[in-house]
This record gives sequence, structure tokens and C-alpha cells, in this order.
Amino acid sequence: MLLFLAVGIVILFILNITIGLALKHQFDRNLRPHLVQYLHYVQQEIGDPPDIDRAGQLAQRAGIEIYIRGPGLNWSSGTEELNPADIRFRRPPRRARQRPHHSPRLRPFAIGDYRDRLVLRTRVGEHVAYLSIPKRSGSRHAVAVLLTAMGGILIALFLMYWMIRRLFRPVQVIKETVQGFGDGDLNRRIHIERKDELADLGHSINQMADDIQQMLEAKRQLLLAVSHELRSPITRARVSTELLDDSKLKHNLVRDLAEMETLVAEILETERLNSRHTVLNRHPTSVHQIVSDVFRDHFPDQDIRTQLPVDDVYVMIDGPRVKLLLMNLLSNAVRHSENIEQSPELSIQTRDTQLLIQVRDHGPGIEPQDIPRLTEPFFRADPSRRRQTGGYGLGLYLCRLVAEAHGGRLSIRSQPGEGTTVTVEMPVATDSPQPVITATR
Repeated sequence: MLLFLAVGIVILFILNITIGLALKHQFDRNLRPHLVQYLHYVQQEIGDPPDIDRAGQLAQRAGIEIYIRGPGLNWSSGTEELNPADIRFRRPPRRARQRPHHSPRLRPFAIGDYRDRLVLRTRVGEHVAYLSIPKRSGSRHAVAVLLTAMGGILIALFLMYWMIRRLFRPVQVIKETVQGFGDGDLNRRIHIERKDELADLGHSINQMADDIQQMLEAKRQLLLAVSHELRSPITRARVSTELLDDSKLKHNLVRDLAEMETLVAEILETERLNSRHTVLNRHPTSVHQIVSDVFRDHFPDQDIRTQLPVDDVYVMIDGPRVKLLLMNLLSNAVRHSENIEQSPELSIQTRDTQLLIQVRDHGPGIEPQDIPRLTEPFFRADPSRRRQTGGYGLGLYLCRLVAEAHGGRLSIRSQPGEGTTVTVEMPVATDSPQPVITATR
């Protein structure tokens, strides 16, 4: 709008200058020659020497004022004084000084402006006559015309702005929808009730989103099918491995098969949680029992500092999935705490209707540019993907999905050389009042 207003002011300024110059030019070239003829008739009417009576009658009849100055005569037909010294006279254009062929010779004259009047100066014998002619177009009329023109141009510019804004309004809708696609929301669609090029573009983008969803769904179904099919041969291989004699080879095979089972389980779980219809089996679950089960099944000999409520708290959550979340977070913390004196830390608190889970390690930390991508599937900060530095890149992604499925969120804070802290906040209903937090080492 400011740009349109600036354009309007510039247009008015240009029109004011150009139209003013054009009118002045037209006046000089076309109107002033008629004044010359008019002046010729006035000179004849006044006569030489000037006849005061005839000059007065002429002034009254023509609606002008006549001033005659000369030897022994200082006469004026009106009451308003005229000071010729205040008037800057100029010679008229050559064309204006030309007279018709049938007219007698015209005495020299000059033209000047005095206030709101046009003054003609000519000689009548030994006297000088001044003809003061009022200008009919006053300044008020000019201001009114200028304001009217300005208002008309501003209205036209506003209508143009409104029409252009309406014409390109779908661009904003398309932009917001495409940004939603970039954020992962492929369910958004563009609704444009018009029939033009922008509507065609919106329909094309909608079709593209449908195709992407179909491809992702096909990928998901393939991944689920392959994962299900892999479970059977992995189970048979593990059973066969258990029949072998104890040896280092058997230990390595069992470990590798366990990793494969974990990978398949995580893939299946991530696809279930990433579907449109995520169903959680919420039921009152003991916080102490969840931690005890995770430590017993996965970290029986690990030194992990815990901070839990003194009185047990029952929260409405999907217990197996929260156990999976805790297992992944603690696995990362233990892995990055090897050869470090300080043990990983687990803290669980309930505040009002929030369940806060915090896992901290004192490992090497993470580079700032890698933190936003840690919860992406299959992302690894270590490009070499060594077993010592991490799993498959699904752990934190699965933790994020579990937190979001419960209506919560997962956040990560880390500094190189200062360790990493992962915090999960989930809205839950509790069956006990405010708990007292204590530390257990």
C-alpha cells in the first residue's frame, strides 16, 4: 500500500508539472493573439489623446480596469491602486505580436501578471495605458481540481491494489501448504475455487502430495512386510545357534542375531507409531515398576544414577512403549559414557499433569549442527556408522514418536565436551498427589 501511495504522489506531481506547462504553452500560442486583437479595439476606443469618458464606459462595459498615466493625467477607472513598478512586464511571443492583414498598425505592448489579474501595457500617444483583466480561474478552483484529481488517482490505485491482491491471494495459500509439506504434514491440501493458472497449479500440487503419500504408504507396507518376514528366519537362526557349543563364535552369532531382532522390532514399532491411526494402550502404570523392569531386562550390571519419586506414582501411559523409550535413551547414555568416571543419570518427576523424563550422560557431546537432525530416522552423527558409536539411527526417532504419540515432546541439549541431556515431557493423569523427589545412587 505504501508503494502504491508513493506511485500515486509521483503521478500527481508529474501531471501537475506537465499539464501546467502544456496549458501555459497553449495560452501563449493560441489565446494571447486574441488578446492582441482585443487590445487593438481598446486602443481605438480610448483614442489619442485619451478620452476619459469613453475609457470609463469601456471599462464598465468590458468588466476591466483601465489606468492611464502621462503628462497631466493620472486616471483610474477603479478604486484599486496599481503600481507599475511592482509588475514585471515581458514582451509577448512573436506570433502574439502579429496582426491581421486588414488591421491597422498596432502600437507596441507588454504583458505582466499582478496578483490575480493580467495587465496589458501600451502607449496611447504620450500616455501609457494599463488594462487590468481579472483571471476567471481562481486559486480555490485550482486547489479543488487538484484535490479531486488526487482523490480519483488514489481510489484508482487502491482498486488496482485490491484487484492485484485478490488475483495473487492463492499464492499465499500455496506457500503455506508447501511449507506444511516441508514440515511433514502431507495431509494438507490446497482449496482454490477459481479457474485460472493458479488454480491449476494448486491442483497439480495436490496431485503431487497424493502421489507422495501413495509412495510413502507403499514404502511403509513394504517395510512392514519385509520386517515381518525377517522375524521367522531370525528366530530359526537363533534357535539353531543356541544348539551350538559355547564358544566365542556362538557368542558373536547370538549378539548379531539379537541386534537384528532389535532392528526389526524398532522398524515395526516406528511404522506403527508413524501411521495415521496410532492407538495407545493407556493404563495406570507404576513409575517405579517401569524403571525396575527396564533395569532388570537391559541394564542389570550398569552403574546408572537414578532420581525417582519417594512414593510410587501411577500414571496413565502405554507402559511397553514408554519402556522402549527409556531403554533407547539409557542405551545411548551408557554407550557414550564408556571410559568416563561419571555415570549416566536418569530422572523421572511428575509435576501437575506432566511426566518429565530426563537422561543425561557426560560423554563427548554433539556438534550443534547435528542436534536438529538427531531425531530423524537413520541419522547418525558418526558417518562411519561404527558399532561403538551408535546403533541404526532409529533410537531417538522412535523415542520422539513415542513422546508425540502421548501428546508430548522430546528435546535435546548438548555441548561438545560437556555431555548430552535428553528431556521428554508428556501430559499424563496421575493417581497420587504431588510426589517428593529424592536421589538414589
